[in-house]
Amino acid sequence: MAVRRTHAFRVAVRGRAARARRGVAAGGAELSDASAAYEPVPDRRAAVDPRLLLRYRVLAFTTATLLIVIVFVGIPLQLAAHNTSVVNVVGTMHGFLYLAYLYFAFDLSRALRVPLLATVLVLLAGTVPFCAFVAERKLTHRFEAAAAARADGDPGPGGPAS
Repeated sequence: MAVRRTHAFRVAVRGRAARARRGVAAGGAELSDASAAYEPVPDRRAAVDPRLLLRYRVLAFTTATLLIVIVFVGIPLQLAAHNTSVVNVVGTMHGFLYLAYLYFAFDLSRALRVPLLATVLVLLAGTVPFCAFVAERKLTHRFEAAAAARADGDPGPGGPAS
């Protein structure tokens, strides 16, 4: 299995190799031995803020619940009783909150380094009843796995050696 290297990792390795050839340490100090420049590269990934996950989860639950109310209460009321008040009020709330959901879902997806196709599916999950609940669980599990990997010292997916 081939190991993929991130751009930042390749740049760091090239920079260390060039400093080693010149006999300069990472901080700019002169080295007596060029091999001393090969210190491990620190994990530069910032931990994902748990508040970002909380914001995403609140918006995912809210938009999913409002969409379910629109589809299973508002639309039948509109068709059967010609009452559009539920669709108008709840639909407007869902629309505004869906915009915030898009922002925070994209932000969390990028912070967790979710692949592009999965990010698009998470963003579209707010338009299909019950799908936002599924997407929320998957992103929460990914967040917990990333947090556990950082606690164990493993770079995890998207780290320097992946």
